[in-house]
Amino acid sequence: MQPKATENLPPLAGVTPVPRSVPAGTTLFRQGDSAIGIFVLVAGCLRLVRVTPDGGTVTLHLARPGETFAEPSLFSKHYHCDALADTDCVVGMYPKAKLISQLRADPEALWNFTHELARRLQGLRQRYELKQIRSAPERVLQFLRLRCDENGRLRAAGTLKDVAIELGLTHEALYRTLTTLEQRGLISRPEGGLCLVSGRKR
Repeated sequence: MQPKATENLPPLAGVTPVPRSVPAGTTLFRQGDSAIGIFVLVAGCLRLVRVTPDGGTVTLHLARPGETFAEPSLFSKHYHCDALADTDCVVGMYPKAKLISQLRADPEALWNFTHELARRLQGLRQRYELKQIRSAPERVLQFLRLRCDENGRLRAAGTLKDVAIELGLTHEALYRTLTTLEQRGLISRPEGGLCLVSGRKR
């Protein structure tokens, strides 16, 4: 574990998380494991994946540094998905019993925690709505309208493969779509970034 990474472990409701290293290709927890706490991703890229009855997998969420995840485990005895490290990761674990006790005792901390959950729910609804758009070009354009800054530039953590997962596209389909949109003059790709040509969100 990198020393600098462990310095960035944020407390939640006064609870300091326990640092853990998760090597690339390994799981932090598996679907059905006993829920011992929730986590914050400090460094790396980690996916929450559910195994379907036929043995397939579905990516539920791609966690990014600074995000908490596995919050439903506060209300469940078991985790409902796998947490798979795509890269070497550093996480912090908030012990379940201690965190529940602190949240019940601190209304302000509980309010802040609820606010974060509401923000995450809004993001989940946006991703669902995007995936209902059948046209890949229109799906990507709507994603950019929602996520670009006031200058029309996308400032997203992660890679284009991460964007593809969020949009429910293969990375090959996303690359083809970006090429099409660029050829149509609707986007530009300066220095590997993504921009709406209008320069502003519509």
